[in-house]
Amino acid sequence: MKVFGKEIGMPIKFPPFIDNFFGKILSGHTNGSQELVTIPSTNISSEEAVFEINVALPGLDKKDVNIMVENHVLTVSYHQEQTKEEQNKNWIRKEFMSNSFYRAFSLPNDADPDKVHASMKNGLLKIRVGKKKVSKVKKQ
Repeated sequence: MKVFGKEIGMPIKFPPFIDNFFGKILSGHTNGSQELVTIPSTNISSEEAVFEINVALPGLDKKDVNIMVENHVLTVSYHQEQTKEEQNKNWIRKEFMSNSFYRAFSLPNDADPDKVHASMKNGLLKIRVGKKKVSKVKKQ
């Protein structure tokens, strides 16, 4: 059976710009509940004094996002579990949903893991990692 020119039961392929904007979406099942795992889109740039990592997190609040630096690896993660229950006179329906993502970035050798600053506005997480000051030796 075809719906809108697509065969039912066939995976739907989204145009690349949708994946680029929203990130990749993976789904699976764990312990009887459906889990939706997203990999958010990220831009990384190197400025003179800092590295900047911008992560697209539409719909999330900054209090729900975890940022950690350990062993020169910067991780950004989010996990939320929800339960929805509907009850009627003769039936009960209970659903479980889990949403999460995890991104890890190996910091370059000239990054200073003690100089990390993050801000979030309108679904865009900006992380700035300072660079170590390198003393330049003048040749004589």
